[in-house]
Amino acid sequence: MNVEIYKFFYKVVTNSLSTQQVNYLGSRINRNFDLNREAGYSASMPVPRQTAAQTLLDHFSDEEDIIELFTYMLDHEGERFYNRTLAIWGRDDFIALLKKNKWVYDEEVGRFMLDPFYEHEINFLKKIRLIDLRKENPVADIINQIAEISKKMGIQDLEWRISMRLYDLESKTGELIRKIIGLLLARQNLQVFTSDLFVCLKELAINASKANYKLLYNKHVTAPKGITSDRNYQEFLEMFRNEIDENGNRNLMELARKDDKYINITFQSTREAIEIWVTNNQGVSTIEKHQIMKRLGAVPRKEDSFFNDDDDLVEGAGLGINLILKILHNYTKAPNPLKVIFYPESLKIGFRLTRDEMKEKLPPKTE
Repeated sequence: MNVEIYKFFYKVVTNSLSTQQVNYLGSRINRNFDLNREAGYSASMPVPRQTAAQTLLDHFSDEEDIIELFTYMLDHEGERFYNRTLAIWGRDDFIALLKKNKWVYDEEVGRFMLDPFYEHEINFLKKIRLIDLRKENPVADIINQIAEISKKMGIQDLEWRISMRLYDLESKTGELIRKIIGLLLARQNLQVFTSDLFVCLKELAINASKANYKLLYNKHVTAPKGITSDRNYQEFLEMFRNEIDENGNRNLMELARKDDKYINITFQSTREAIEIWVTNNQGVSTIEKHQIMKRLGAVPRKEDSFFNDDDDLVEGAGLGINLILKILHNYTKAPNPLKVIFYPESLKIGFRLTRDEMKEKLPPKTE
């Protein structure tokens, strides 16, 4: 538990809620919560406000619990909350504190999401940190360099990170990505899993570049005609699909170059795990946020009523998510191995697999 978050939320509760509202909040999250019983007071005795706040935090003591309590308060701010209208003291300052600690609130889906994608310090591969494929780059030379480095790596060289910056996957990129994934897996003889991880990465990258393309297509092609992805989503999506069918990504790639709308692919190795994530450098639509979260099994608190999940034209930015999840569940016991975080001007999606769990999946050695 982050002490600063704990102390600030105590102030939020104390200054925002009456004792009855504290009991009401706790019982909304856990129906068995009873403030008087938890505080050691008889049912007829009033509980002081500070004691009520402290009792609530003692019962809901994890950081995730505080996030759930505060999110419930945000959902009902300005509404009748038990016996009076809920007004949240310190609302924006607490949200800023949470953001500083990697908890990002997305108002469109009504959720806080913890950013799991931390960039650790590099103590190896100092010469290869960022591979920028937006311009001409000696890909063959980089592949050879990685191959040479891989031969010399020892177990002490597991701490490193490589990022690639590009507009879209191209044929020459595929071999480079496989080499980097092989580097992630090399020191513990995990290379047998390279193909599966390549499939996961490929799906994430395709979906990320397609999300960029949709926003660019909206900006440069359909919006000038009065059709936008927010107001006319089905019509917009049909036009976008027709563009792909007729021209592939040729015209869309030119738009990406014109606006420099790229994606980043990050490969990170630690002694405990391997991590791969993809970042868009711009946000995605509300509809697609909802679609991604539903595919990940995290139903947004705020539902949209202007689209239907069963509509053939409804398409999220994560078309390959089911395939990715199927693969990842083979290598981890984590119930939700694929993580996503929405920032106002970017989206991150990716996964972390522990080396120990992957080693358990190695095929038995033959005599």
